[in-house]
Amino acid sequence: MINSELSQSTACQRPALPLTSVSVIIPAYHDETTVGRLITDADCLLKELCPDYEIIATNDGSGDGTLGVLRDMSRTVPQLRIINHEVNQGFGRTIRELYYAGSKDLVFSLPGDYQFAPRELIKMAEGLRDHDLVVGWRVKRNDPPRRKLQSMVYNTLLRAVYGVSYKDVNSIKLFKRSILEKIQLRSATAFVDAEFCIRAVRAGFKIVEIPIEHLPRLSQGASGGKLSVIMETFSDLFQMRADILS
Repeated sequence: MINSELSQSTACQRPALPLTSVSVIIPAYHDETTVGRLITDADCLLKELCPDYEIIATNDGSGDGTLGVLRDMSRTVPQLRIINHEVNQGFGRTIRELYYAGSKDLVFSLPGDYQFAPRELIKMAEGLRDHDLVVGWRVKRNDPPRRKLQSMVYNTLLRAVYGVSYKDVNSIKLFKRSILEKIQLRSATAFVDAEFCIRAVRAGFKIVEIPIEHLPRLSQGASGGKLSVIMETFSDLFQMRADILS
């Protein structure tokens, strides 16, 4: 059960907009030490907030015990659905697939490394009162300096190339699934998160960034800091401009 402190917080901060139904989507890669706790905490929170929910977790070709943990969790969490990639597809393809996999009114993304706590849903849901897509802004990032620098350069380029003002476009998101009925995501790299936001705005949807807590990494996690991944993402940033802005 959720502890009394969290229950009180839920009661006090329940968003004005009812959480009618929620799909929690979790990309997991080498997250055997964290993804089980993440699913447990998300399951407990949603039981309090919204009786109609599902949790969809993708094992993206992990070489550790991530898939085994997910299968164990599915025995005790009936709302959990597992997607398994035999071969690693990368974050871009995985999160794009998960965005479209949700079947509920709202979609909430959480990485399997537990750098974001499920309780951030409470805070982010407040943004849905006047917006369609809420992005979590990592004001104090628990990442190495190199990752922070990469993110700063990336978001600066987004502003220059697309004229947007996002501070942390690759963070977690809570959004109305109806957005995906109006836009088509094409990127297969981590640029897909920026593409999502840009296409949503151009389709008339409203976006807001809300400050959230960013926790230290406890697992090996994703490969977003690899040079090859960075170059592919930056390439998409430029190559997709004509398609997105046409």
